[in-house]
Amino acid sequence: MYEEDKKIYINIYDKGQDKIVTKELEEMVKVLLAWSVPISFHMEALKAQSIIIRTNLVREMKVYGGYGCKENKEADISSAYFKEALPLENYKELWEGNYEGYLEKLGVAVEETEGSVILFNNKPIDARTHLVCGGSTENSEGVEGNVVQYLRKVLCAHCQGSPYFINHKDIPLQEVEKKLGVKLTRDDVLNAASIDDIIDDVVRDEDGRVIKIKIGGKEFKGKEVMDKLKISSTRFSWRPELIRFFTLGEGDGLGLCQYGSNTMACSGRTAEEILKYYYTGVEIKKIKNPSIHKPLKDRILVIDPGHGGEESDDYTGMQGLREKDVNLSIALYLKEELKNLGATVYLTRETDEMVHLNDRAIMANDIAPDFFISIHQNYFSHPSKSGTEIYYFRGDGRAKALGREIMIALNEDLKTLDKGIKQADFFLLRQVMVSSIHLETAYISNPVEEKMLMEEENRKKAAKAIAKGIVHFYRYL
Repeated sequence: MYEEDKKIYINIYDKGQDKIVTKELEEMVKVLLAWSVPISFHMEALKAQSIIIRTNLVREMKVYGGYGCKENKEADISSAYFKEALPLENYKELWEGNYEGYLEKLGVAVEETEGSVILFNNKPIDARTHLVCGGSTENSEGVEGNVVQYLRKVLCAHCQGSPYFINHKDIPLQEVEKKLGVKLTRDDVLNAASIDDIIDDVVRDEDGRVIKIKIGGKEFKGKEVMDKLKISSTRFSWRPELIRFFTLGEGDGLGLCQYGSNTMACSGRTAEEILKYYYTGVEIKKIKNPSIHKPLKDRILVIDPGHGGEESDDYTGMQGLREKDVNLSIALYLKEELKNLGATVYLTRETDEMVHLNDRAIMANDIAPDFFISIHQNYFSHPSKSGTEIYYFRGDGRAKALGREIMIALNEDLKTLDKGIKQADFFLLRQVMVSSIHLETAYISNPVEEKMLMEEENRKKAAKAIAKGIVHFYRYL
């Protein structure tokens, strides 16, 4: 499962046998690809479907931050998720002479997309698919009731030639009544309704006999209808015994249209182009093999301990604790934590010195890190106020997402209150040209939190929590 192995594995709970089976992720993608679309599809459509399958599996895997299997907390996913899927060897009879060729095609589709997943805001999406959309996909709120930004309606003329574009189903009237809980039939045999564009303009005499009637736009006398259709009387009515429902497409219309995907592939579109057409605003990236030892390998971070120096404008708590000292202490512990996790880390100051804000911004922009994190402690005139606040510059979605992960970790590990992830126009947030957050770890003006910050162990705990939040942010990338 880790870097030394070079392979990623998924734990599957087999409910029937009540045991966990471990499978290589890419092999599972092959099995589910064979199950989910016709293998006669164009290679680029198969590659797009491979990425969709892998995305949905990774989204569940605990090692990538997923919630795992509800039925067994040690597993990533339940076999019930794909209970109709067959082992690849079971397709010999189904594919007959195409078996070897289809296996090879499956292998190419999966190998050429190995590790690729669909991300939105750095997280794997719920990659919904359906067979045929019938002309356009759906907005998520039209199907699920809630807005999902990457599941937006797109027009799709690509599936019109599919065998499932127009369908119908005949349902007995009594079954419609039963399932919908309505009453459609009438007891009075002569009380028949018009059927638009089929039967209308009916004229009867006082005894209910049909004098004239229009059928299919043509007018007939009641006697003509009786003779031509060989029915017993001109006192006749009608009602359907079956209702034929016509449909365009197959499925709920959410996400990728599989037959549309194949047509796009046949017209020269790549798997990535297809996925980005059906899923709005997403990225296609390769996941990294999970590593116990170096989950932040190749990441560059600049940590900014706020304030510093004897003339610092930092805050001082009621018990004499200086903010500048707490900021530096947490930053130094954080640097070691992040280095141990594989990151390259720079500090804007490593001693109690004054570093001007402009110099801090210049340093960060010269390094061009993945993130700039400025560490501070909060202050309020009323000592009862407490908790953690995190700020980001407007429009910086990555910073907001990182702030959320750090907030969760601090609330869990340092037991601070969540006071919100907020937009701000602070100088460094504005001037540093990479995603940045301004972290107010706790209120130094609160006696309880000041006492907590005075303890070295709690500063280490804060550093570990911040590092944990950063790891959680990067767990999908």
